[in-house]
Amino acid sequence: MKKTTLLLAIVLLMAGTSGTYGYFFIDNVDETESVELEVKEDESDTNQTVEENPEDSPVENNDTFFRGLREECMDHEGFERCWLTYVPDSTDETISVPLLLDLHGFGVNSHNQMNHTGMDKIAEENNAIVLFPQGYGDSWNFGICCGDSKDNDINDVNFIRFLISHSQEEFPIDSNRVYLTGWSNGCAMSQALANEASDVITAVACVAMYFIGDKSPSYSPIPVMEVHGLFDEIAHYSNLMATGIVFDYVLGVSDGGASWNTGALQNLNLWKQMNECSGTIPDRNEESLYYNIQGFTDCTNGAEVALVTIHAGTHDAYSGGLGNGGTVDTAQIIWDFLSKHSK
Repeated sequence: MKKTTLLLAIVLLMAGTSGTYGYFFIDNVDETESVELEVKEDESDTNQTVEENPEDSPVENNDTFFRGLREECMDHEGFERCWLTYVPDSTDETISVPLLLDLHGFGVNSHNQMNHTGMDKIAEENNAIVLFPQGYGDSWNFGICCGDSKDNDINDVNFIRFLISHSQEEFPIDSNRVYLTGWSNGCAMSQALANEASDVITAVACVAMYFIGDKSPSYSPIPVMEVHGLFDEIAHYSNLMATGIVFDYVLGVSDGGASWNTGALQNLNLWKQMNECSGTIPDRNEESLYYNIQGFTDCTNGAEVALVTIHAGTHDAYSGGLGNGGTVDTAQIIWDFLSKHSK
Protein backbone atom coordinates (compact mmCIF):
# COMPACT_ATOMS: atom_id res chain seq x y z
CA MET A 1 0.00 0.00 0.00
CA LYS A 2 1.34 3.42 -0.85
CA LYS A 3 2.41 5.60 2.04
CA THR A 4 0.10 8.39 0.98
CA THR A 5 -2.85 5.98 0.92
CA LEU A 6 -1.99 4.82 4.41
CA LEU A 7 -1.80 8.41 5.60
CA LEU A 8 -5.20 9.22 4.14
CA ALA A 9 -6.73 6.19 5.83
CA ILE A 10 -5.28 7.25 9.16
CA VAL A 11 -6.47 10.80 8.64
CA LEU A 12 -9.99 9.58 7.93
CA LEU A 13 -9.94 7.43 11.04
CA MET A 14 -8.87 10.49 13.04
CA ALA A 15 -11.53 12.58 11.41
CA GLY A 16 -14.50 10.38 12.28
CA THR A 17 -17.58 11.72 10.52
CA SER A 18 -16.16 15.11 9.68
CA GLY A 19 -16.02 14.62 5.91
CA THR A 20 -13.20 15.21 3.43
CA TYR A 21 -10.07 16.94 4.61
CA GLY A 22 -7.03 18.71 3.32
CA TYR A 23 -3.45 18.27 4.38
CA PHE A 24 -0.29 20.28 3.99
CA PHE A 25 3.40 21.14 3.15
CA ILE A 26 6.77 23.55 0.69
CA ASP A 27 9.57 23.63 -1.72
CA ASN A 28 12.15 25.97 -3.20
CA VAL A 29 11.82 28.40 -6.09
CA ASP A 30 13.30 27.90 -9.55
CA GLU A 31 12.87 29.75 -12.82
CA THR A 32 9.53 29.07 -14.56
CA GLU A 33 9.56 27.99 -18.17
CA SER A 34 7.49 29.03 -21.14
CA VAL A 35 4.44 26.88 -21.68
CA GLU A 36 1.58 26.26 -24.06
CA LEU A 37 -1.93 26.67 -22.71
CA GLU A 38 -5.06 24.76 -23.61
CA VAL A 39 -8.61 25.22 -22.46
CA LYS A 40 -9.93 21.96 -21.07
CA GLU A 41 -13.53 20.82 -20.96
CA ASP A 42 -14.74 20.42 -17.39
CA GLU A 43 -15.50 16.77 -16.53
CA SER A 44 -16.22 17.18 -12.81
CA ASP A 45 -19.57 17.40 -11.13
CA THR A 46 -19.76 21.05 -10.09
CA ASN A 47 -22.47 23.61 -9.55
CA GLN A 48 -21.14 25.98 -12.20
CA THR A 49 -20.70 25.75 -15.95
CA VAL A 50 -17.13 25.87 -17.23
CA GLU A 51 -16.55 27.44 -20.64
CA GLU A 52 -14.61 25.29 -23.09
CA ASN A 53 -13.22 28.25 -24.97
CA PRO A 54 -13.15 31.95 -24.10
CA GLU A 55 -14.11 32.78 -27.70
CA ASP A 56 -17.41 30.93 -27.24
CA SER A 57 -18.54 33.37 -24.54
CA PRO A 58 -20.04 36.70 -25.50
CA VAL A 59 -18.11 39.61 -24.01
CA GLU A 60 -19.90 42.74 -22.93
CA ASN A 61 -18.63 46.29 -23.33
CA ASN A 62 -16.91 45.36 -26.62
CA ASP A 63 -13.59 44.65 -24.92
CA THR A 64 -11.34 41.71 -25.42
CA PHE A 65 -10.87 39.44 -22.44
CA PHE A 66 -12.78 36.46 -21.10
CA ARG A 67 -15.48 36.63 -18.43
CA GLY A 68 -17.11 33.76 -16.59
CA LEU A 69 -15.62 30.45 -15.44
CA ARG A 70 -13.16 28.30 -17.37
CA GLU A 71 -10.56 25.58 -16.83
CA GLU A 72 -7.12 25.75 -18.42
CA CYS A 73 -4.28 23.24 -18.51
CA MET A 74 -0.66 23.43 -19.54
CA ASP A 75 2.58 21.53 -19.49
CA HIS A 76 4.67 23.03 -16.70
CA GLU A 77 8.11 21.60 -16.02
CA GLY A 78 7.08 18.26 -17.54
CA PHE A 79 3.73 17.86 -15.75
CA GLU A 80 0.20 18.76 -16.79
CA ARG A 81 -1.05 21.50 -14.48
CA CYS A 82 -4.58 22.89 -14.47
CA TRP A 83 -6.53 25.68 -12.82
CA LEU A 84 -9.94 27.34 -12.80
CA THR A 85 -10.32 31.04 -13.53
CA TYR A 86 -13.39 33.03 -12.53
CA VAL A 87 -13.81 36.55 -13.92
CA PRO A 88 -16.92 38.50 -12.84
CA ASP A 89 -19.13 39.86 -15.61
CA SER A 90 -18.71 43.35 -14.18
CA THR A 91 -14.94 43.40 -14.72
CA ASP A 92 -13.90 46.47 -16.71
CA GLU A 93 -10.67 46.11 -18.71
CA THR A 94 -9.83 49.77 -18.02
CA ILE A 95 -9.86 49.33 -14.22
CA SER A 96 -7.27 47.25 -12.38
CA VAL A 97 -8.68 44.61 -10.02
CA PRO A 98 -7.35 42.34 -7.25
CA LEU A 99 -6.24 38.77 -7.93
CA LEU A 100 -7.11 36.05 -5.41
CA LEU A 101 -5.75 32.48 -5.51
CA ASP A 102 -7.52 29.79 -3.46
CA LEU A 103 -5.61 26.51 -2.89
CA HIS A 104 -7.48 23.27 -2.11
CA GLY A 105 -6.59 20.73 0.56
CA PHE A 106 -5.05 17.26 0.26
CA GLY A 107 -7.31 14.72 -1.42
CA VAL A 108 -9.75 17.27 -2.81
CA ASN A 109 -9.54 19.39 -5.95
CA SER A 110 -9.98 22.87 -7.35
CA HIS A 111 -13.67 22.31 -8.14
CA ASN A 112 -14.36 21.15 -4.58
CA GLN A 113 -12.57 24.22 -3.25
CA MET A 114 -14.54 26.61 -5.43
CA ASN A 115 -17.88 25.07 -4.51
CA HIS A 116 -17.10 24.96 -0.79
CA THR A 117 -15.24 28.12 0.18
CA GLY A 118 -17.45 30.71 -1.51
CA MET A 119 -14.50 32.67 -2.86
CA ASP A 120 -16.11 32.92 -6.30
CA LYS A 121 -18.99 34.79 -4.67
CA ILE A 122 -16.52 37.02 -2.83
CA ALA A 123 -14.90 37.79 -6.18
CA GLU A 124 -18.27 38.61 -7.75
CA GLU A 125 -19.25 40.93 -4.91
CA ASN A 126 -15.91 42.72 -4.79
CA ASN A 127 -14.94 42.83 -8.47
CA ALA A 128 -11.90 40.58 -8.07
CA ILE A 129 -10.57 37.80 -10.28
CA VAL A 130 -10.08 34.46 -8.54
CA LEU A 131 -8.05 31.40 -9.51
CA PHE A 132 -8.51 27.91 -8.10
CA PRO A 133 -5.24 26.10 -8.91
CA GLN A 134 -5.14 22.31 -9.08
CA GLY A 135 -2.42 20.57 -7.08
CA TYR A 136 -0.66 17.64 -8.74
CA GLY A 137 -2.42 14.48 -7.60
CA ASP A 138 -4.72 16.61 -5.42
CA SER A 139 -1.76 17.63 -3.28
CA TRP A 140 0.77 20.44 -2.76
CA ASN A 141 4.48 19.97 -2.16
CA PHE A 142 5.45 21.65 1.07
CA GLY A 143 8.93 20.16 1.24
CA ILE A 144 8.55 17.18 3.60
CA CYS A 145 5.11 16.14 2.34
CA CYS A 146 2.58 15.45 0.65
CA GLY A 147 1.31 12.88 -1.81
CA ASP A 148 2.10 12.77 -5.52
CA SER A 149 3.39 16.34 -5.54
CA LYS A 150 6.08 15.43 -3.01
CA ASP A 151 6.82 12.05 -4.61
CA ASN A 152 7.39 13.73 -7.99
CA ASP A 153 9.31 16.69 -6.54
CA ILE A 154 6.79 19.17 -7.95
CA ASN A 155 7.80 22.81 -7.65
CA ASP A 156 4.50 24.38 -6.62
CA VAL A 157 6.09 27.73 -5.77
CA ASN A 158 7.09 28.03 -9.42
CA PHE A 159 3.62 27.01 -10.56
CA ILE A 160 1.85 29.66 -8.48
CA ARG A 161 4.36 32.29 -9.57
CA PHE A 162 3.56 31.37 -13.17
CA LEU A 163 -0.20 31.67 -12.61
CA ILE A 164 0.23 35.14 -11.11
CA SER A 165 2.38 36.30 -14.01
CA HIS A 166 0.10 34.71 -16.61
CA SER A 167 -3.00 36.33 -15.11
CA GLN A 168 -1.33 39.72 -15.04
CA GLU A 169 -0.60 39.41 -18.74
CA GLU A 170 -4.19 38.50 -19.66
CA PHE A 171 -6.29 40.53 -17.23
CA PRO A 172 -6.16 44.02 -15.70
CA ILE A 173 -4.64 42.75 -12.45
CA ASP A 174 -3.43 45.23 -9.85
CA SER A 175 0.02 43.85 -9.01
CA ASN A 176 -0.19 45.57 -5.63
CA ARG A 177 -3.24 43.47 -4.68
CA VAL A 178 -2.35 39.80 -5.19
CA TYR A 179 -3.85 37.70 -2.41
CA LEU A 180 -3.51 34.06 -1.42
CA THR A 181 -5.78 31.78 0.58
CA GLY A 182 -6.27 28.04 0.96
CA TRP A 183 -7.34 25.17 3.16
CA SER A 184 -5.17 22.73 5.14
CA ASN A 185 -2.53 21.49 2.67
CA GLY A 186 -3.40 24.62 0.68
CA CYS A 187 -3.08 26.78 3.80
CA ALA A 188 0.41 25.50 4.57
CA MET A 189 1.29 26.00 0.90
CA SER A 190 -0.08 29.55 1.09
CA GLN A 191 2.13 30.34 4.07
CA ALA A 192 5.09 28.72 2.34
CA LEU A 193 4.45 30.99 -0.65
CA ALA A 194 4.25 33.99 1.67
CA ASN A 195 7.73 33.03 2.82
CA GLU A 196 9.15 32.19 -0.63
CA ALA A 197 7.33 34.70 -2.85
CA SER A 198 6.71 37.80 -0.74
CA ASP A 199 7.92 39.88 -3.70
CA VAL A 200 4.72 39.10 -5.67
CA ILE A 201 2.16 38.26 -2.94
CA THR A 202 0.52 41.09 -1.04
CA ALA A 203 -1.12 39.17 1.83
CA VAL A 204 -2.13 35.66 2.91
CA ALA A 205 -5.17 34.51 4.90
CA CYS A 206 -5.86 30.78 5.06
CA VAL A 207 -7.61 28.03 6.98
CA ALA A 208 -6.49 25.13 9.18
CA MET A 209 -2.74 24.66 8.95
CA TYR A 210 0.53 26.18 10.06
CA PHE A 211 3.84 27.24 8.57
CA ILE A 212 6.59 24.68 9.11
CA GLY A 213 9.92 25.76 7.70
CA ASP A 214 12.73 28.26 7.93
CA LYS A 215 12.49 31.93 7.11
CA SER A 216 13.65 32.56 3.55
CA PRO A 217 16.56 35.00 3.14
CA SER A 218 14.41 36.78 0.54
CA TYR A 219 11.37 37.15 2.79
CA SER A 220 10.04 40.67 3.29
CA PRO A 221 7.20 41.00 5.84
CA ILE A 222 3.67 40.76 4.44
CA PRO A 223 0.33 40.43 6.31
CA VAL A 224 -0.56 36.85 7.33
CA MET A 225 -3.71 35.54 8.99
CA GLU A 226 -4.60 31.96 9.89
CA VAL A 227 -8.14 30.76 10.68
CA HIS A 228 -8.40 27.73 12.94
CA GLY A 229 -11.18 25.72 14.53
CA LEU A 230 -10.70 25.14 18.23
CA PHE A 231 -11.78 21.51 17.77
CA ASP A 232 -9.71 20.81 14.64
CA GLU A 233 -9.31 17.03 14.62
CA ILE A 234 -6.56 16.96 11.96
CA ALA A 235 -4.23 19.90 12.59
CA HIS A 236 -4.84 20.24 16.30
CA TYR A 237 -5.22 23.73 17.73
CA SER A 238 -2.73 23.09 20.53
CA ASN A 239 0.00 21.34 18.54
CA LEU A 240 0.64 18.83 15.76
CA MET A 241 1.91 15.99 17.95
CA ALA A 242 -0.58 13.50 16.47
CA THR A 243 0.34 14.60 12.96
CA GLY A 244 4.02 14.39 13.83
CA ILE A 245 3.55 10.79 14.92
CA VAL A 246 1.99 10.00 11.55
CA PHE A 247 4.91 11.67 9.76
CA ASP A 248 7.67 9.99 11.72
CA TYR A 249 6.32 6.52 12.42
CA VAL A 250 3.90 5.88 9.57
CA LEU A 251 5.36 7.81 6.65
CA GLY A 252 8.93 7.62 7.85
CA VAL A 253 9.35 11.29 6.91
CA SER A 254 10.92 13.28 9.70
CA ASP A 255 10.74 17.05 9.90
CA GLY A 256 13.14 17.13 12.80
CA GLY A 257 10.29 17.47 15.26
CA ALA A 258 9.38 20.93 13.96
CA SER A 259 5.70 20.12 13.60
CA TRP A 260 5.28 18.45 16.98
CA ASN A 261 5.24 21.69 18.95
CA THR A 262 3.48 23.86 16.38
CA GLY A 263 -0.05 25.00 17.19
CA ALA A 264 -2.26 27.97 16.41
CA LEU A 265 -0.76 30.28 19.03
CA GLN A 266 2.77 29.18 18.19
CA ASN A 267 2.09 29.90 14.52
CA LEU A 268 0.83 33.37 15.41
CA ASN A 269 4.02 34.07 17.34
CA LEU A 270 6.21 32.64 14.60
CA TRP A 271 4.77 35.09 12.08
CA LYS A 272 5.05 37.87 14.68
CA GLN A 273 8.79 37.21 14.74
CA MET A 274 9.08 36.91 10.97
CA ASN A 275 7.16 40.17 10.49
CA GLU A 276 9.19 41.92 13.20
CA CYS A 277 6.11 43.03 15.12
CA SER A 278 6.43 45.03 18.31
CA GLY A 279 4.95 44.02 21.65
CA THR A 280 4.90 40.79 23.60
CA ILE A 281 1.13 40.29 23.74
CA PRO A 282 -1.38 40.81 20.90
CA ASP A 283 -2.56 44.41 20.45
CA ARG A 284 -5.60 43.27 18.44
CA ASN A 285 -8.24 41.46 20.44
CA GLU A 286 -11.77 41.14 19.06
CA GLU A 287 -14.29 38.87 20.72
CA SER A 288 -17.66 37.69 19.42
CA LEU A 289 -20.03 34.88 20.28
CA TYR A 290 -18.74 32.39 17.71
CA TYR A 291 -15.13 33.43 17.13
CA ASN A 292 -12.34 35.76 18.24
CA ILE A 293 -9.46 37.50 16.50
CA GLN A 294 -6.11 38.28 18.07
CA GLY A 295 -3.01 39.63 16.45
CA PHE A 296 -0.14 42.07 16.15
CA THR A 297 -0.58 45.20 14.04
CA ASP A 298 2.67 47.16 14.51
CA CYS A 299 4.97 45.28 12.15
CA THR A 300 7.60 46.00 9.51
CA ASN A 301 6.36 47.15 6.07
CA GLY A 302 2.94 47.94 7.56
CA ALA A 303 2.30 44.21 7.83
CA GLU A 304 0.24 42.54 10.53
CA VAL A 305 -0.34 39.04 11.88
CA ALA A 306 -3.68 37.60 13.01
CA LEU A 307 -5.23 34.39 14.30
CA VAL A 308 -8.98 33.79 13.99
CA THR A 309 -10.23 31.11 16.39
CA ILE A 310 -13.63 29.64 15.55
CA HIS A 311 -14.96 28.43 18.90
CA ALA A 312 -16.86 25.38 17.67
CA GLY A 313 -14.86 24.94 14.48
CA THR A 314 -13.31 21.71 13.24
CA HIS A 315 -10.74 21.15 10.48
CA ASP A 316 -13.28 22.37 7.95
CA ALA A 317 -13.73 25.82 9.47
CA TYR A 318 -15.65 27.28 6.53
CA SER A 319 -19.26 28.32 6.98
CA GLY A 320 -20.49 24.96 5.66
CA GLY A 321 -18.14 22.94 7.84
CA LEU A 322 -18.99 20.77 10.82
CA GLY A 323 -18.96 22.86 13.98
CA ASN A 324 -19.29 26.15 12.11
CA GLY A 325 -22.70 25.39 10.69
CA GLY A 326 -23.06 28.79 9.10
CA THR A 327 -22.39 30.73 12.29
CA VAL A 328 -19.19 32.32 10.96
CA ASP A 329 -18.72 33.71 7.43
CA THR A 330 -15.13 32.54 7.10
CA ALA A 331 -14.76 33.66 3.50
CA GLN A 332 -15.83 37.21 4.37
CA ILE A 333 -13.42 37.37 7.33
CA ILE A 334 -10.62 36.26 5.01
CA TRP A 335 -11.52 38.84 2.38
CA ASP A 336 -11.85 41.64 4.92
CA PHE A 337 -8.31 40.95 6.08
CA LEU A 338 -6.78 40.59 2.62
CA SER A 339 -8.51 43.47 0.89
CA LYS A 340 -7.38 46.16 3.32
CA HIS A 341 -3.75 45.56 2.30
CA SER A 342 -1.88 46.81 -0.75
CA LYS A 343 1.84 46.82 -1.52
